Amino acid sequence: MPAKGFNLIGYATSPLGLGEDLRSFAAMLDYLNIPFSVIDLPTESQKQVPVSWKNLSQDDFAVSVFFMSANTCLRLAQFQPQLFKTPKLKIGYFLWELPDFPKKFSKALQLVDHVWCPTKFVQSAFFNQQKKLILSIPLPVIKHPSAGVDYRKRLEIPKKAFVSLFIFDIHSTLNRKNPQAVIKTFLQAAKDDPLHYLILKINRSSAAVLKQHAWLPNHPQIRYITESLSPNELSDVYQAANCYLSLHRSEGFGRTLVEALQHGLTVVSTDFSGPADFLNDENAQIVKWRKKIVNPGDYPDCEASWWSEPSIKDAVLKLNAARHLKRPRSQTKKNRGEQFAVEKLATKYQAILQTYLR
Repeated sequence: MPAKGFNLIGYATSPLGLGEDLRSFAAMLDYLNIPFSVIDLPTESQKQVPVSWKNLSQDDFAVSVFFMSANTCLRLAQFQPQLFKTPKLKIGYFLWELPDFPKKFSKALQLVDHVWCPTKFVQSAFFNQQKKLILSIPLPVIKHPSAGVDYRKRLEIPKKAFVSLFIFDIHSTLNRKNPQAVIKTFLQAAKDDPLHYLILKINRSSAAVLKQHAWLPNHPQIRYITESLSPNELSDVYQAANCYLSLHRSEGFGRTLVEALQHGLTVVSTDFSGPADFLNDENAQIVKWRKKIVNPGDYPDCEASWWSEPSIKDAVLKLNAARHLKRPRSQTKKNRGEQFAVEKLATKYQAILQTYLR
């Protein structure tokens, strides 16, 4: 009989959001002293993230959790079918970023016994395709200590400046992340304000890659960070900013928004999709949006669907409001994102996890 624990299958050492999902779930299991094994799927950036877990085991367990997209799970079942035959119970921790989940991927939901996902937004999309146990279980967002880097000094940003920040992956779906709207909003808001700066932290990028994207402006008040950073250095980037500006068209979860809250930044964000689970008028400047049809090519593997089109006019108003707040917005611990701490979520979901170990 297989031992009691979890097999975690995904991008354990790759700097991807799905990799962070696996790592944060592992952190919860470590906190609860639940053993687990890890199968680290290969990517072009594998082994770039160091990991160290006290409960890591070489055993095969009765329950496997797949941290990946549904279509990747389908491919994995095709090329490594043994991963789906051995475990007694299979859980798919799947992410999707549109209101409608494609019928062509519904077979992925049938590959697993239960589906977990990070937000009610994603849960609803899956449930419309498959009537099985689908749980909204957000995973921890780990706040890392500072590395001691002064990014204002390094980027030559005045100490008195108001700094907006946005983080995105240049190889992600840019139409969804919508950095163009962030830049447009910033340029309008900072037009007559020489002490308003924007930092764009662009993951999986380089100076050569940036040259391929002519929409990224060469502007005296915009700073780019393209090098890979440790989690501790990324904490220092957050500390260098006053505001996090996200004008996404859709998010499955919105990890950087939680990280911004945890670091005490004012958040200006589209009021749509996954972040609606934790953003509200008390902890964010919420940006209005209108419904927009997703065109072919806007989002990979998409069938007919829609997402939000944030209002640039309203975003400028909300960014200016954040700029001129007299003092930091008073926030409860929950509104600062501390409900995503490892110990909080591990305690909250301990009873659910234990049911899978019986």
